[in-house]
Amino acid sequence: MSSRPSRGAARLAAILDALPDALLLVNCNGTVVNANHIALETFEVPGTGLVGRGLLDLLPDFDSRRIPGSMRLPQEEGGRTRPTRMIARRTDGTRFPVEVTSANLEDGRTPYADPQPYTGDELLMIVVRDLTGTLDTEAELARQQRQTEMILRAAAEGVVGVDTAGKVVLVNPSAAQILGYRASDLGGRELHPLIHHSRADGTPFPYDESPIADTLRSGRKHRVRGQVLWAKDGRSVAVDLTTAPVRDGDQLVGAVMTFTDRRPYDALAARHAQLLAVLDDALRGPLARLRAELGTLADDPAGQLWPEANQILHHLAAGYGRMTALVDNVLAYQQLDTGAAKLERTKTGLDEVVAAGVEGAVELIGPGRAQFAVHAPAIEAEVDAEQFARALAHLVADVAGVDATGTTAAGDSTIVVAAAQRGDVVRIEVRGPHPGGSPVHQPVVRGIVQQHGGVLQKHDRAYVLEVPVSADGAPVTASDLRPDQANASIGSGTTVMPMPAQRARGTAEPTGRRRGPARAEEEAPQPAGAPTGR
Repeated sequence: MSSRPSRGAARLAAILDALPDALLLVNCNGTVVNANHIALETFEVPGTGLVGRGLLDLLPDFDSRRIPGSMRLPQEEGGRTRPTRMIARRTDGTRFPVEVTSANLEDGRTPYADPQPYTGDELLMIVVRDLTGTLDTEAELARQQRQTEMILRAAAEGVVGVDTAGKVVLVNPSAAQILGYRASDLGGRELHPLIHHSRADGTPFPYDESPIADTLRSGRKHRVRGQVLWAKDGRSVAVDLTTAPVRDGDQLVGAVMTFTDRRPYDALAARHAQLLAVLDDALRGPLARLRAELGTLADDPAGQLWPEANQILHHLAAGYGRMTALVDNVLAYQQLDTGAAKLERTKTGLDEVVAAGVEGAVELIGPGRAQFAVHAPAIEAEVDAEQFARALAHLVADVAGVDATGTTAAGDSTIVVAAAQRGDVVRIEVRGPHPGGSPVHQPVVRGIVQQHGGVLQKHDRAYVLEVPVSADGAPVTASDLRPDQANASIGSGTTVMPMPAQRARGTAEPTGRRRGPARAEEEAPQPAGAPTGR
């Protein structure tokens, strides 16, 4: 303290100076008459004095009725006040937040004597706690709490927190909505008998066997698929759930269970299975049968059909063939995409894969609709030859400019396919008259390429497909390859497959009509006795 009247007072001053908070003594005039060391550090600025200042200069919001000798009723006098937050001022006028507690000392000379009538020696003791750092911490905690609440409200997964007794202490809106409850209905109730009491078949599910019970016992985390929770209306809800312990230091204080409603995914899987069944059973079989019957009619071994009818039958058979090939490829890719089929990567000649891909593209777009410039050097790569050729076939069909009805766009129909090896990566460029991007072909191409650890990039009107040469190679990432880099390898070893001079079987004449068989291989003269007119 600032005064040392006696040895006992000096000892008391030393104790008060050791307090962590500022201590002010105010007389009946509202003037600060003493202060401890922390008060001097907190309020006093060099060149200014604290003792002798008015209390209301330091604490403008302080209740002046608390000052000794003020006009107040006797019953209002008394003990210590509750902590009150306000803004304080230092001796230089700067402001800072504080928490203030005050108490009256009946007699400044004998603070522990019995109450006496007013003598003018009463003092007011004020304890001031600086909240500068505390308010920043509280604001940060409040911000984090608001952020946590917003995350819980925005989460699509259900989140439920329980204490060590298994009673609900936290529920986010998604959990309440999935289970058909209000959050207030779940608070404080035991979780297991409320939503996890039975298995999917309706048999009882003991609490001791539940994941949340084991987490509360052992502190282990659990992730379980295909669990069943029960909604308020008695419906079962298929979920994937996770449980995790909540600790306060080393002490287990509860657990959190999060769960995802599987009903939308199960419905989507059911529709996916239905679509596959439609393609495989309801479409593929009839298409193959129709194609065979039309092919038999179009062959016309007896020569009984008019040439125009023969040509139309060939055209229809080719169209059914294209649809059958597309359905077969989509079904095969779905098997790979869902994990029902796996890649079988073996060392394969890239020229053979490219040739198979071009042949597969002809099946998808129809014969005679494009010509190809192919450069495929004799290099080997570890790929699934069948799947990789399927991806290449769909990529070629995508840039061919042939629509679903078999109509070919006017103009140059040349498709360039160039393959090359660059270090540990095989690159194949495909360029055609159409920019591509079909939602039918692109998913098949990208899916198979990604399964090989590769990447498909588009540069202008060309697609560049990159996969690692070895099955153990690192996955390929997108690069800044320019399309002319792959195209630069075209030259020696390039095979040009021109458009047939005569339209192939299953394709329509560009203009007019012609008589005779539609197939290019059927150039032999008609057998004797065959009809030659209408």
